[in-house]
Amino acid sequence: MGNSQPRHESRRTPQGTQEAAELSEPLEQQQQQPEEQQRQQATSSITFGCGGSSTRRSQAQIHTQSPPAAPAVADSQPAAAEAQQQQSHQQQQQQQLSTWSLGSLGGGRLTWSFSAARNSFRHRNKATRKSLTSLHGSRRSKTQWHRPLTNSIFNSHFKESSRNEQFRLEHLVAKGAFGVVFKVCDKTDSSACYALKVLKKSKLIEDNSVRQIKDEADIQKVCGHHPFIVKQIDLWQNRHNLHILSEYVPNGELFSKIGHFSIDLVRLYIGEIALALDFLHNAGIIYRDAKPENILLTHQFHVKLTDFGLSKWLKLGANTRTMCGTFKYMAPEILCGEPYGHAVDWWALGVIACQMLTQKSPNIKRHLMMRRRQESVSQEEERLSNAPSIAQINGCLQDSDDGDSNSDDFLPDAVHSLSHEGQDVLRQLLAIEPRQRIRSVMALQRIALYKGYKLSAKRLLGLSPRDIIARDGIRVYEYSQFDQATSQCAIKAFQNF
Repeated sequence: MGNSQPRHESRRTPQGTQEAAELSEPLEQQQQQPEEQQRQQATSSITFGCGGSSTRRSQAQIHTQSPPAAPAVADSQPAAAEAQQQQSHQQQQQQQLSTWSLGSLGGGRLTWSFSAARNSFRHRNKATRKSLTSLHGSRRSKTQWHRPLTNSIFNSHFKESSRNEQFRLEHLVAKGAFGVVFKVCDKTDSSACYALKVLKKSKLIEDNSVRQIKDEADIQKVCGHHPFIVKQIDLWQNRHNLHILSEYVPNGELFSKIGHFSIDLVRLYIGEIALALDFLHNAGIIYRDAKPENILLTHQFHVKLTDFGLSKWLKLGANTRTMCGTFKYMAPEILCGEPYGHAVDWWALGVIACQMLTQKSPNIKRHLMMRRRQESVSQEEERLSNAPSIAQINGCLQDSDDGDSNSDDFLPDAVHSLSHEGQDVLRQLLAIEPRQRIRSVMALQRIALYKGYKLSAKRLLGLSPRDIIARDGIRVYEYSQFDQATSQCAIKAFQNF
């Protein structure tokens, strides 16, 4: 008896039985609530953060508040009063379920009550979840749009921007394999005009020319301060195109403006082009695209080199083997597939000089046929070296000597009517052997054409090509490569992107 616990007995009275029945009635009603309401009353808590695992997370919680539980002890009220109280609880629950309250994000908590399971955070699509989780400490979510892969390919050189709205398109200037060039003017300053080169990124990628366009941008940026090279202003890209903004050279291509050239004008223009090429070579660049279409005339009719799409970083004395350029201006070593260096640019300058002096180009095809003939003769001589037919060998050697004795037979016949200075500059620039060719401004200064003539940018810029043109009676043409309809069509196509 001492170790037993005291027993508490409850006596059942009729009044106690009635009170127990009244207590159990609301509990039974609560257990019979619909399953959907029980799911709505479930408390949901979702935490989502911004940034990586190594950074502090901004947290947001989503939860609902359940209605207060039924009282443990029910007072003795009529059934009607209990039903009214239960209805009041349900209305309060609905009000709570439809509330949206946004707390201070500084504390990192976001309270969001929702009433429908289909609107839950779990059932939202990935784009919505990504948008909601991109808070980054601000008061509103910011969606991070997908960045095209083509943008990242060119990001090292072309910034992601859109300056197109800043300029007014005037007309089409040139068309190329990868894009077009427009003359544009600043909308805020109509006197500020530029050349806008627009290149399609898809074509550059398909043609494996990504490295080439990056080199072009770098070279023009590094060398654009030279007085005889077109200056680069800015670079940018959008979703479809690359944009290169350069200074606008108003008088267009060399041969579209001037039909024939006096010896004084040839001396001036050859000197200016040579200074530009020599500057590129000393900077470790091979141009490889010297031709009249890439030589532009300024307002004062001085020249400027443009279009560095085929240019390449190459140290002085080094060689490369890539076959590229315009056939008419390609040096023999390129056409024969041999390694070549900066001397190929001086050959192209010689072709341009020949065109200015004679209005004709060298017949490089004739030279190649002669060279193949010499090679076949050498092979035949080697094959017959042990044969007793000495006369046949002598005949082959005689043919070879004839070819070597007339090394400039690929030049036009009009060369023979030129002055000594004119013939000398062509033979010095168009030497078949690269080592015998003029390859610097210093070597060019020593030939007869520039006797007593100082080759420097300051000296040449002090001269007036307009005065030479007027003095020698040279006709200047007004020429537009594209008509107005073609320009408008190109402008509309550009504006659609």
